Amino acid sequence: MAESIESENLELKVFAFSVDVISFVKSLEKSGKINSVFKNLLKVVNEFYSNYLDAEEALDEYDKSRFLEESKVNAEKCLELLQSIEVSNEFLNERVDLIIEVAELIKKIPSRKV
Repeated sequence: MAESIESENLELKVFAFSVDVISFVKSLEKSGKINSVFKNLLKVVNEFYSNYLDAEEALDEYDKSRFLEESKVNAEKCLELLQSIEVSNEFLNERVDLIIEVAELIKKIPSRKV
């Protein structure tokens, strides 16, 4: 029971992070500060959330483990992309918050061995 509640909580945090990244990129787009790195970030964050959901819905441990590992890889890519982008002071705090958020998520995604 506790694992189920913890899993749902983590799913909500992964979803919230995805929404935060999309909002961040849209804000940058409105200010005219968008490039291919930001578009790649959107793609990777979508894969992160999608793989995490697939892991939660997996019927066997092998699939669950595979999707969790893919999700973790995508989260690490998000972290790398967020760290590599340069933004103006206007967006710096939001970028740092996203870096902290994804770093915490990476630690919380369970590593499952089959």
